[in-house]
Amino acid sequence: MTTLLPYIAFPGTCKEAMEFYSKTFGGKLVKLQTFAEAPMEVPEEVGHRIFDSEMIAGKLRIKASDDLPGHEVQAGTNISLFVSFADKAKKEEIFAALSENGKVLFPLTEDFGMLKDPYGIQWMFVSDKAQ
Repeated sequence: MTTLLPYIAFPGTCKEAMEFYSKTFGGKLVKLQTFAEAPMEVPEEVGHRIFDSEMIAGKLRIKASDDLPGHEVQAGTNISLFVSFADKAKKEEIFAALSENGKVLFPLTEDFGMLKDPYGIQWMFVSDKAQ
Protein backbone atom coordinates (compact mmCIF):
# COMPACT_ATOMS: atom_id res chain seq x y z
CA MET A 1 0.00 0.00 0.00
CA THR A 2 1.31 3.39 -0.85
CA THR A 3 -1.42 5.95 -0.17
CA LEU A 4 -4.70 6.41 1.63
CA LEU A 5 -6.79 9.39 0.51
CA PRO A 6 -10.28 10.69 1.15
CA TYR A 7 -12.44 10.24 -1.96
CA ILE A 8 -15.61 12.31 -2.16
CA ALA A 9 -18.52 11.63 -4.51
CA PHE A 10 -20.83 14.47 -5.50
CA PRO A 11 -24.31 14.58 -7.06
CA GLY A 12 -23.15 16.52 -10.16
CA THR A 13 -21.28 19.30 -8.33
CA CYS A 14 -17.76 17.84 -8.27
CA LYS A 15 -16.10 20.44 -10.50
CA GLU A 16 -17.60 23.33 -8.54
CA ALA A 17 -16.69 21.76 -5.19
CA MET A 18 -13.13 20.89 -6.17
CA GLU A 19 -12.55 24.43 -7.52
CA PHE A 20 -13.88 25.75 -4.19
CA TYR A 21 -11.60 23.45 -2.15
CA SER A 22 -8.62 24.35 -4.33
CA LYS A 23 -9.22 28.07 -3.81
CA THR A 24 -10.01 27.68 -0.10
CA PHE A 25 -6.89 25.60 0.70
CA GLY A 26 -4.63 27.52 -1.72
CA GLY A 27 -4.12 24.39 -3.78
CA LYS A 28 -4.19 23.32 -7.39
CA LEU A 29 -6.47 21.02 -9.36
CA VAL A 30 -4.06 18.53 -10.88
CA LYS A 31 -6.72 16.32 -12.51
CA LEU A 32 -10.22 17.00 -13.81
CA GLN A 33 -11.39 14.20 -16.13
CA THR A 34 -14.98 13.95 -17.38
CA PHE A 35 -16.94 10.73 -17.86
CA ALA A 36 -16.82 11.42 -21.62
CA GLU A 37 -13.01 11.15 -21.34
CA ALA A 38 -13.14 8.05 -19.13
CA PRO A 39 -12.28 4.48 -20.16
CA MET A 40 -15.86 3.31 -19.68
CA GLU A 41 -19.20 3.73 -21.36
CA VAL A 42 -21.70 6.01 -19.64
CA PRO A 43 -24.99 7.56 -20.70
CA GLU A 44 -24.34 10.55 -22.96
CA GLU A 45 -26.27 12.90 -20.67
CA VAL A 46 -23.68 12.46 -17.89
CA GLY A 47 -20.59 12.76 -20.09
CA HIS A 48 -19.93 16.28 -18.77
CA ARG A 49 -19.81 15.09 -15.16
CA ILE A 50 -16.47 14.46 -13.46
CA PHE A 51 -15.09 10.90 -13.58
CA ASP A 52 -11.93 11.61 -11.59
CA SER A 53 -10.34 14.69 -10.06
CA GLU A 54 -7.59 15.50 -7.63
CA MET A 55 -6.66 18.61 -5.68
CA ILE A 56 -3.32 19.11 -3.95
CA ALA A 57 -2.54 21.81 -1.38
CA GLY A 58 0.80 21.17 0.30
CA LYS A 59 0.51 17.71 1.87
CA LEU A 60 -3.29 17.70 1.56
CA ARG A 61 -4.69 15.59 -1.30
CA ILE A 62 -8.37 15.09 -2.06
CA LYS A 63 -9.77 12.93 -4.85
CA ALA A 64 -13.38 13.23 -6.04
CA SER A 65 -15.92 12.43 -8.75
CA ASP A 66 -19.58 12.80 -9.58
CA ASP A 67 -22.03 9.95 -9.12
CA LEU A 68 -23.65 7.95 -11.91
CA PRO A 69 -27.26 6.96 -12.52
CA GLY A 70 -27.92 3.92 -10.33
CA HIS A 71 -25.12 4.90 -7.95
CA GLU A 72 -26.50 8.15 -6.55
CA VAL A 73 -24.84 9.47 -3.43
CA GLN A 74 -26.27 10.99 -0.30
CA ALA A 75 -24.63 12.71 2.63
CA GLY A 76 -22.94 9.99 4.67
CA THR A 77 -22.39 7.68 1.70
CA ASN A 78 -20.39 10.11 -0.38
CA ILE A 79 -16.97 9.62 1.21
CA SER A 80 -14.76 6.59 0.62
CA LEU A 81 -11.23 5.69 1.60
CA PHE A 82 -9.10 5.43 -1.56
CA VAL A 83 -6.14 3.02 -1.34
CA SER A 84 -3.53 2.31 -4.00
CA PHE A 85 -1.50 -0.88 -4.06
CA ALA A 86 1.77 -1.83 -5.71
CA ASP A 87 1.30 -5.50 -4.78
CA LYS A 88 -1.60 -7.18 -6.65
CA ALA A 89 -1.80 -10.15 -4.26
CA LYS A 90 -1.95 -7.86 -1.22
CA LYS A 91 -4.68 -5.78 -2.88
CA GLU A 92 -6.75 -8.94 -3.55
CA GLU A 93 -6.18 -10.26 -0.01
CA ILE A 94 -7.26 -7.04 1.70
CA PHE A 95 -10.22 -6.52 -0.65
CA ALA A 96 -11.47 -10.03 0.16
CA ALA A 97 -11.01 -9.52 3.91
CA LEU A 98 -12.78 -6.15 4.01
CA SER A 99 -15.67 -7.33 1.83
CA GLU A 100 -16.35 -10.42 3.95
CA ASN A 101 -19.67 -9.75 5.68
CA GLY A 102 -19.78 -6.46 3.76
CA LYS A 103 -20.92 -5.68 0.23
CA VAL A 104 -18.94 -5.53 -3.02
CA LEU A 105 -20.09 -2.42 -4.90
CA PHE A 106 -17.77 -2.84 -7.91
CA PRO A 107 -15.96 -6.18 -8.31
CA LEU A 108 -12.18 -6.00 -8.08
CA THR A 109 -10.44 -5.82 -11.45
CA GLU A 110 -6.83 -5.14 -12.34
CA ASP A 111 -7.43 -1.38 -12.01
CA PHE A 112 -10.38 -0.81 -9.66
CA GLY A 113 -12.68 -2.27 -7.03
CA MET A 114 -15.07 -0.81 -4.48
CA LEU A 115 -16.72 -2.26 -1.39
CA LYS A 116 -18.55 -1.39 1.80
CA ASP A 117 -17.03 -3.14 4.80
CA PRO A 118 -19.08 -4.73 7.62
CA TYR A 119 -18.97 -1.40 9.48
CA GLY A 120 -20.44 0.64 6.61
CA ILE A 121 -17.15 2.24 5.50
CA GLN A 122 -16.71 2.47 1.73
CA TRP A 123 -13.31 1.59 0.25
CA MET A 124 -11.90 2.09 -3.27
CA PHE A 125 -8.95 -0.04 -4.37
CA VAL A 126 -6.66 0.75 -7.33
CA SER A 127 -3.31 -0.42 -8.60
CA ASP A 128 -0.50 2.14 -8.34
CA LYS A 129 -0.23 2.11 -12.14
CA ALA A 130 -3.93 2.99 -12.51
CA GLN A 131 -3.60 6.12 -10.42
